[in-house]
Formats: sequence, structure tokens, C-alpha cells
Amino acid sequence: MESTVLKEKLEKISNMMNDGKDMVADELILQFQSSVNDVISQIDSIMQEGRKLRLGIVGEVKAGKSSFLNALLFEGEDILPKAPTPMTAALTKISYSEKPFAKIVFYNENDWNAVIANADKYNEELNKMYQNYKSELEKRHKEQIIQRPTKTKTLEEFEKENKDRIPLQFRSCKELKDMAVKNQLNVSDILGKEEIIEGSVYDKNGYISSLNEYVGSEGKYTPLVKYTEISFANKMLEGIEVIDTPGLNDPILSRSRVTKRFLIECDAVFLLGYCGQFLGEEDMEFILTSLPNEGIKKALLIGSKLDSAILQYPLIKSNPSFKRAYLGTIKNCKEQAKDNIYKCSTNIYNEKLIEQIKSSLPPICISSVAYSASLQMKNGQKLGETEKWMVDRFKKQFPDFTSDVDTLYGLSGISDVRSQFESIKRDKEKIIKERITDLLYNQKARFLHQVDDIYSQTKHNLDDIKNGDCEGLAKKLEDMKERLDSVSITVRNRFENAAISSRRKIEELAIELMKEMRNHQSFEVATSSKTKHHTDTSGCLWWKKTEHWEEVIVTNSANVSDAENNIRNYCSNCLEMVNSDFVNLLQIDKLKEQIKGDIIGAFEFSDRHFDENKILVPLETALNRITLPEMNIDKTKYESMLDGKLAGIVSNGMVKNDDIPVLKRSQDQVIAAMSEDIVAEVKKQGKKIDSLLQSQGSVFIDNIVQQLTENQQKMEKMLQNKRESISKMEGFMQKLSDSKKMLREV
Repeated sequence: MESTVLKEKLEKISNMMNDGKDMVADELILQFQSSVNDVISQIDSIMQEGRKLRLGIVGEVKAGKSSFLNALLFEGEDILPKAPTPMTAALTKISYSEKPFAKIVFYNENDWNAVIANADKYNEELNKMYQNYKSELEKRHKEQIIQRPTKTKTLEEFEKENKDRIPLQFRSCKELKDMAVKNQLNVSDILGKEEIIEGSVYDKNGYISSLNEYVGSEGKYTPLVKYTEISFANKMLEGIEVIDTPGLNDPILSRSRVTKRFLIECDAVFLLGYCGQFLGEEDMEFILTSLPNEGIKKALLIGSKLDSAILQYPLIKSNPSFKRAYLGTIKNCKEQAKDNIYKCSTNIYNEKLIEQIKSSLPPICISSVAYSASLQMKNGQKLGETEKWMVDRFKKQFPDFTSDVDTLYGLSGISDVRSQFESIKRDKEKIIKERITDLLYNQKARFLHQVDDIYSQTKHNLDDIKNGDCEGLAKKLEDMKERLDSVSITVRNRFENAAISSRRKIEELAIELMKEMRNHQSFEVATSSKTKHHTDTSGCLWWKKTEHWEEVIVTNSANVSDAENNIRNYCSNCLEMVNSDFVNLLQIDKLKEQIKGDIIGAFEFSDRHFDENKILVPLETALNRITLPEMNIDKTKYESMLDGKLAGIVSNGMVKNDDIPVLKRSQDQVIAAMSEDIVAEVKKQGKKIDSLLQSQGSVFIDNIVQQLTENQQKMEKMLQNKRESISKMEGFMQKLSDSKKMLREV
């Protein structure tokens, strides 16, 4: 059944309940309508969550992510700009809006401290390498290994030739810092802030120009941007949300965490690698550190730039066949993918993720340029510069290549990707329907119970109107008041005893929460060894002597995400303990049963004139008011705390050797701080529970009396026009019966 039809049925029943406001207690009607509104709100939320198809794009800058997205979503139009550089590419969420809109989120203070720490390490590494270079040069001069003195390179000359030897995360942060200085940014005034850009539907170029200040390679604010949310007034984006990840191993923990949070919400993640060298060791390391350890819903492997890989395929000069190069390139790509992915099977950190990637084999090979060329030819347009270069190269290199629309479209592989894309969309719609069906199935019993209560009170009120008068109804009400009054002290004592018990159990819970820390403090430390071969030559001519030796380098490493998971799991476990134990430890259900027994016991059910539902319905309504608070904790505070403590020691999401104790100490300090805050919040909530129980003890009987009195007043009013009231009530009861039937069919 369509969700819109379900909503219409529920809204119809809810509106119909207004017909009974003069016949039964208001609270019964309002409770049902509130329940319906809650479910409709949840249906809307599910539909809102599921309305957009979320796609994640992961791959190094060389993989051609922007070209792929332009081909897949925008018919080859250059909507998405090419990434500026690996260092300054930002995490970007792309969606549709009628009016172009962008939100720019800047680094916070902890993020920038990590940038500065890594930039300083760049300088340390460079100076260390430079000093080693000068020492070695001086040694060789002294030993006369170099016959003629060699001019020592300046630091700038040495850096230019050797900076690629410095770890990528240090280089990227150095570039960000230098760019901020070059752009004369007052960093402290920008950190932690957001910028909103509103564009015009009629001025796309102006909007893009404004964005370039934040995401362009020469943008003034580019070095300080943590992530961006960009929307375009392009129909191809309707119903789609794209997460385009940075093309480097992110040295900023918080941005890496945002990336993983976005990606785990995606319906599918496209993993892009160059066809000619698909998912090598560095690419796999990048992917495994970029994606969440918890796994993703669906992974799709895409071998990009198929055209470039074909042109580089080794061929026999006497027979340069395009077909052979095409099939050979695809075969190589698929074999490389399988080999490289299976090599990662021993990775202890990403077992679930690797299994998901394995299930996505083999990759789909695509050429975004071939797709653009096929569209340009189909539309009778002149080939673009890039497209013309590709076609000309194919013609020159392969005599059997034909540059027609069908060949280029087939070469592009975009239809295969779109087929997978449509399959994901269908699965998503199915999942949304199942979630709504499950929600209604779980709520159906509550709806039917509430309708039964309304039907029951309507029926009893109808019997009273048919067989009674105002005087008789007033007498019955006074009798019920007296009986309720007789147990008011007993009921109040029940609540007071529950309050006393709650105080003790809250203290016990606080102790258990502190003990729980011990279950979330260990993490895996992996050990690897690598043999490094050394060669040293001394002397000259016939006295020259060469020595060879090996050095075994042992590296211990720990994954920062393990510490993050410990912090997150401690928080989740504590919340689960608290929110379930607020009910279980305080035995709210038992308290309700005891109170119900006390009140029912005050009435003589052997009296054939007494109908127990007259008291049970308002009693249940009053009991439903006893609800306990639910506690939540903002995890981002503690994630930020960990970021600050680990600034400058994280590389590709890992810490190594002497930094491992720093990670352990930082994790334990953050968990301890979280524990202290959770315990304080539990005690605060405990006071609210104590106050709730005390106040309910004072007003519980009064609430029941109030409902009975309100119902009595409605009956007296309806007795003034008995015949018409009976007709209305019978009509309302028929509508209630129809509603129950309708609910059972939902």
C-alpha cells in the first residue's frame, strides 16, 4: 500500500474522532490523535530520509571523479568542477535546489592545530633530510670518493627535488598553511564558522565564481574549508545527493569522521580507480582508510579513464588491433582488481568492508571522454578539445577503430553503470515501503486498543443516557469519588516508595556506568616488519670497497578509529543502560500494576450495576501519563576532545610506535571525561524522576476524578436532547467500528 494512502487513512480516522468530543473524555480523543500524528510524522521522516538517493564517490584525484559524475548525472555537461589539487580538495555534498545555495563549513581550532602540527613536521622532516644530505656529501668529500668538490644544494633546491619523499599528510598541511599565509587570512576570525552563499537561477556563472573563493585552487578561503554543501538548479540532481570525498589520505581527523559519517548514510558508494593500474596498494590503503569500518550498504567498482588505459596497452606493432587492446585492457583491469582486493583480506581493521568490496567484483570499466564524444556526435556538435584528441589518437594508433556514435557509447560503459544505478533506486523504494509497513505493524495494536477504549466509553455513556437521568449519574459519580478517595493515601504511598527506591537505584546505576569504562579501553596493536637493504661504497679505483647489509624495521601501529569506536561504544552502552534501566530498575510497569490493583480493589465488581470499564478507561489514561525521560549525549564534544589531543601524530588514520601510548592515554582521558558527564546527567535526570513520582502521587487520583467529572458533565448536556444524542452516539460507534476494520487492513 502506498505511503500516501496510508497517511490519508490515518488522517481520516483521526479527523473522524472529532465527532466524539461531546460524547467521551477529551483526553481519550487527544491521545489517539497524538498517536496518529506521531506515526504520520515518522512516515514523513522515513519518506524524507528515503526521498534522495545518496551516492558516495571515493577515489584519488587521478581517478577522474568529477568527469565520471558529469557523465553519469549531467549528460556529460561540466557541472562539477575538476578537483583543484589533492591537497586542497574539500569534502563536498552536492544536491538539488531551485535556487542555488551553498553552505561552507570551516575548520575549527582543533582541526587547524592539527594542520599546523603536521606542517611543522613537514619542516622537521625536510630539515632532517637536508642535514643528512649535507653530512653525506661532506663525508664523501673527505674520503675523496668525489674527485671534484660538488656544490651543495640550497635548502630550496633540495626541497624542490625531494619533497615527494615527505609523507603526504605533512605535505598537504604545509600547503594549506602556506596558502593561508599567502592569502593573508586572519585565521582565528574564521575558524569554527560557516558561510552561506545564495545564488541566482539566472546567473549560474556568478554562483560558480562565488564558490571558487572557497573551493577553487586559487580561492582565498580554500585552505580553511572543512567541507561544503552545494546545490544546483539542475534537474538531473533532483532526488539525488552526492558525497564527493577528498582525493587524499585526510590528515584532519574531524573531516575524515564527517566523510565516514556521510558515506555510511549512502545507498551506494562508487570506488573509482584508473583502469590501467586499478586499485594498487596506495589506492586500496586510501579506500580502506576513507570508508567506515562498519561497512557500507553497497559498493560499486568503477575502472575509469578506459580510453587512456587502452592507448597505453602494449601491442604487437604489426597488428595494433583496437578490439584486442580494448578486451585486453578490461581483462587486465579485472584481474588487477581481484588480486589487489584479495591481498587486503588479512587486514584486521576492515574485514567487513573488504568482504563488501569483494562482492562487487568485477569492476565496470568506463570512459567519460568517450561518453561526451558520443553525445556531441549524436547532437551534431563539434567535438570538444579533449574528445577530439582522444578520437584522433585512436584513429592514428588503431587502423580498425571506427569513431561512430555507437562505438563511442559502447566504449563509455555508462549504460552499465546506469543499470546498476537504477537497480539501487528500485531497492531503495522497496526498503522505504518495508520500513513504513513495519512501523504501522508495530503501532497497529496501540491504535486498535485506543479505538476500543473510545468505543467502550461511548457504549457505556450511551447506556447511561438510555437508562438513566442526571440525578442517577450524579449519584454514581459521587460513589466513585468516595471509593477513589478511600485509596488515595495508598496510591500516594506507592509513588513515594517508588521515589525512595529510585534514589538508591540511580546511585547504583552511576557506579555501574563508571565500571563500564573498563570494557572500552583496549584496542588492537598490529606489528609489521620490513627489511631494508643498504649499500655503502668506500675508497676508489682498486681500493674501492662495497659493503651490503640489511636492516629489519619493526613498526607497531594502532588504528585511531578503534579508539573512536571505544569512545562511541562506551557512550552508546551507557545510554542503553540508562534508558532501559530507568524503566527496569525503577520497575515502572510493576508500579503501574500495583496502583491499578489498589484502585480496582476499591470497587465492588459483584454489584451488577457497576461497569468496571467506567473506571478502567480513565485509570489507563492516567497511567499513560507516567513517562520517564530519555537521556541523550552529544558525542561530538568528545570527538573534538580526542582530535585536540592527537593533533599532529595521526597518519592515514593510524598512529605508530611511540605515539601509541599517547593514543591510549588520550582515549582513556576522553572516556573518563565522558563518564563524569554521563554520571552527572544521570543524577540530574534522577532528580527529575524523583520529582515526577512525587507529583504524580499528589495528583494521580485527582486526574481520574477530573476525567470522570468531565465525562459526567458531557452526559448531563447530552441528556438535554436525549433522542438526538442517542442517534449521534450510535452513528459515532458505527464510525469507530469502521475505523477498526480500516486499521486492520492497513
